[in-house]
Amino acid sequence: MYSLAAVHGLSLLCRAFPGLAFTFLLASSALAQSPAEGGTQLWLGVNGGYTHIIPDGSGTSKNGYHLLLSSTVELVQADWVFGLGAGFFYNRVYSGGEKDFATDQPDVVREQRNLRIETRAGEAELATRYRLWGGTVEAGLLLRHLFGSSLSFSQDKDSPSAKFFIGPQALVKTSALASWMQRIEMSLTTDMNVPNRRVYLLSAGMAIGQSWQKQPAPDPVPAPERFEEILADKVINFPSASAQLQEPALSFLKELGQFLRQHPEHWQKMDVEGHTDKKGKLDYNMKLSQDRADAVRKIIVDQDVDQAKVSAHGFGPTKPLKEGDSPDILALNRRVVMVFQINQRQGRHQLSQEIKELRKKYFGE
Repeated sequence: MYSLAAVHGLSLLCRAFPGLAFTFLLASSALAQSPAEGGTQLWLGVNGGYTHIIPDGSGTSKNGYHLLLSSTVELVQADWVFGLGAGFFYNRVYSGGEKDFATDQPDVVREQRNLRIETRAGEAELATRYRLWGGTVEAGLLLRHLFGSSLSFSQDKDSPSAKFFIGPQALVKTSALASWMQRIEMSLTTDMNVPNRRVYLLSAGMAIGQSWQKQPAPDPVPAPERFEEILADKVINFPSASAQLQEPALSFLKELGQFLRQHPEHWQKMDVEGHTDKKGKLDYNMKLSQDRADAVRKIIVDQDVDQAKVSAHGFGPTKPLKEGDSPDILALNRRVVMVFQINQRQGRHQLSQEIKELRKKYFGE
């Protein structure tokens, strides 16, 4: 976070430069929101470069170097990158001029040449860049804020205690090092409020970073659809008190099993249900319906269908389609039901069409 000095300095800057205030607010708003695309990145960088100071009016230019250690948090969107960082800034400049200073002897003044001017400061920065060539290259504007008690860029201490620099920034991402990203950074910034001189910082360096991609919520898995095919007593017709399959039901089930083996994409699971009418003892009918369901399942899996996907259950007379004692109602309740779980409507259509054709082929329906 910014120090109190940083916040105070930014407020002064924003009052003096309304355009920069608008840019700062726009970037801050973007930083406060989650990016629509991309993610959050943390970068650790080392930058260094050339410092050039031009005094106002008379005086000689000064040259030197600077170093910057920084960490930056960036939010990456589809086309833009917004960064907020902090670090430590060190600058050293050698002056070719002279300075008089008093000694411990009265009325004696000495001259010192080639003075060394050092600057040590905390650093905060705000960057906005546009992504080019798929994000390999980024270019934009860098606002740098230096704050602290050792901020003079001259032989004498100056004010204010917060200095602001602004200028273009560009970077190029390079190949990754293990799990770390790498990039080369370049910037040229100039001061906005250093008194009596113009300061230029030409910087270059390298940074490594990590990315935290915002993962989109997974699409909900659609619930499998249920598709039932009721095979009435006249289709799957067992002899009385028997679970022995006969023709043409036997050929019908074999060909259906071959279709299921060849098209596993149309279905997930299949449950064979056996049902009887209510005549006779319940225990006997429950066992008979289970035996008949098992017989149908065996024919299906004997066609090399995955047996783990096919189950069988007998319900006896407990789930009648219609209540009553007439021969037609009893015949209606004696049935085998194939219950399929399918993923797509296309699978439902294909299964329904195949069974319809097989029923027409073997039973004339």
